[in-house]
Amino acid sequence: MVTGAILLAAVGLAGCSLRPCTCECPPCAPCPTPPAVIEPTASPSASPEPTPPQPVEPEAEAETELVFDNHNIYAVANQPTAPTVFSLEEPRHIYSIQNYHWNLAQGQTPGTIGLEDEEGNTYGPWPAEGSPGQGGVPDAYWTCYPDTKLPAGTYTVVDSDPASWSQNSGTEGCGMTKVYALK
Repeated sequence: MVTGAILLAAVGLAGCSLRPCTCECPPCAPCPTPPAVIEPTASPSASPEPTPPQPVEPEAEAETELVFDNHNIYAVANQPTAPTVFSLEEPRHIYSIQNYHWNLAQGQTPGTIGLEDEEGNTYGPWPAEGSPGQGGVPDAYWTCYPDTKLPAGTYTVVDSDPASWSQNSGTEGCGMTKVYALK
């Protein structure tokens, strides 16, 4: 491809003003019509012009309902002495499961949470995210987001670190858990 400067030198028209116009006049003749405005195109190596920031729409929160909750406000101990079991009367889409790991005010690095049905089928385990608990204890709440549909039935919650999972007499020794399903 020949550029305009090389073309000018090649034809001896160094004094010519090649300008885009909308008429049919020769390139070196004065143009009776104003030149057309041609926007420059970006070359592959050129940086694109920055675009103004667009407002970010927050993601819509999933509409959920609590389908199981054995939390309470009483003092807790570690290591459940009984399984944490809940039942679904109908198929439900499980959005999140949250276990409490106060762990003597130390919290615990999040692990995984899973479910097991009455026939021994496992669901998950799913990686948990940590968030602060009572008194700002780091990683006391473990929350996983299964995003899975479960059939009606009875399920046991399986925590990857039962030694730090909180329980008390209010839960009858079961690990503290909340289960949310989509509405």
